[in-house]
Amino acid sequence: MLQSAHMPKHIAILGAGNMGTALAVCAARHAPVVLWSVESDVIEQIAKRRENTKYLAGVRLPRTVRAVARIENAVEGAGLVIVAVPSHVVQTVSRQMARHLSPTTLVLNVAKGVDEASLAPMIDVVEDELPRPNKKLLATLSGPSIATEFAAGQPTVVNVAAHDVRVARRVARLLETPTFRIRPTADVAGTAFGGTLKNVYALALGMCDGAKLGANTKAALLTLAVEEMNRLMRALGATSSDAVHGFAGLGDLFVTGTSTHSRNRRFGEELCLDASCRIRMNDPAQTIEGVRAVRALAPFAKRKKIVAPLLFLVDRVLFAGADPGREIRKTISRI
Repeated sequence: MLQSAHMPKHIAILGAGNMGTALAVCAARHAPVVLWSVESDVIEQIAKRRENTKYLAGVRLPRTVRAVARIENAVEGAGLVIVAVPSHVVQTVSRQMARHLSPTTLVLNVAKGVDEASLAPMIDVVEDELPRPNKKLLATLSGPSIATEFAAGQPTVVNVAAHDVRVARRVARLLETPTFRIRPTADVAGTAFGGTLKNVYALALGMCDGAKLGANTKAALLTLAVEEMNRLMRALGATSSDAVHGFAGLGDLFVTGTSTHSRNRRFGEELCLDASCRIRMNDPAQTIEGVRAVRALAPFAKRKKIVAPLLFLVDRVLFAGADPGREIRKTISRI
């Protein structure tokens, strides 16, 4: 553990899924880590086997990582609290967390997605629940970060964004390792919406795989996705002109749209093979963040008259039962 006088007593991570558990491996190099989980089997595995076989099999957890069932036991006294739960429970968990925060506690959101009613990114959902002092100590993380890879020490680079970049730098110091690198930025909207939009386009890239349309088509879709992300991120408030080309934009899109570990890419592929898999779209136990994002962002893009043919393609496939392969061919033919 690389502790110093400036390191906190412990770091709390809310959510012991693959991302939360992988971040625990990084954070444990700097301070003891307390993972909060609602799943008793996960807590027991971590205590007895030093491994989260349910979500991050094969990665041994340091002795300084422990798991608890009560949120206050994780949050109270923490120098940094990381929110690493699915988007549909971010508000509830943030509200529970807020009651136990110290005024000096840093808060990091790693959840991806938007509130379907307001289009607020998850960092804004977290912020709405925080006490006033902690609102200024809030950051968000996004970038190409397959949990099994960076937990195993494979080189990875992500963005951490905060309105005050000094806060992003403080968070980075509590998570960085020689192989898990963090680039701080003040472009909160670009970082947050990049992490949301990449899930939308990963669905389209998965559909391309399922329809067996080949590398040329996938490269065309990837290029169109970057163009659309740029238009949408600007409309949603990104402050950096090249946010789409950063780690939280193109970097995360590439990983999520090509990796076999990506739930969104896999779901897009499955839509071509078994249309009945649409049943899973409304199942809270199935975290397919791209579906929620499409449902929120497609109407926004139409209202704003944003040119987004890929977004609308995915919308038609998900919610109008359109054939993925046919829709991709039609979209490419109109270029």
